[in-house]
This record gives sequence, structure tokens and C-alpha cells, in this order.
Amino acid sequence: MPDASESHFIVSQRDHAWVYSHRGDPAGPFRSRQDAIDAAIAEATLLGDPGAHVIVQDHDMQQEMVWMYPSN
Repeated sequence: MPDASESHFIVSQRDHAWVYSHRGDPAGPFRSRQDAIDAAIAEATLLGDPGAHVIVQDHDMQQEMVWMYPSN
């Protein structure tokens, strides 16, 4: 799993809607899990932070990294 000092975008489902958060700031709701993932990836890409990761967290608090900023 990524280092805690890196920039995490956490995608999760809350109240039957998908959202993502970055540094505690929520974004959404999104219609689907994939829509939330795509939006988180777009935001992470715009930031240009080479430590950025998009992580999906399920209802059991299990985490899966689904994207990381491309390295050159």
C-alpha cells in the first residue's frame, strides 16, 4: 500500500452514492463506482503530484489501489 505521505484520493460508497475525497475534501456524488474513480483520476492528474494514488475503499474498509500517477 502507498506511503501515508503520498497524495491519496479515496473512492467509497456513502448513503448509496459514490464519492471520492482528497485530504478530507469530498467530491460527488457520482452515479457509479467507475464514475467516481474516473473523476478522482482526472483530479489527481490535474494536480500533477507524482505521489498521487486513487484507492477504492469498500464497506469493510478493505482498500484496493486502482491508479497511481504515471512515472516517467
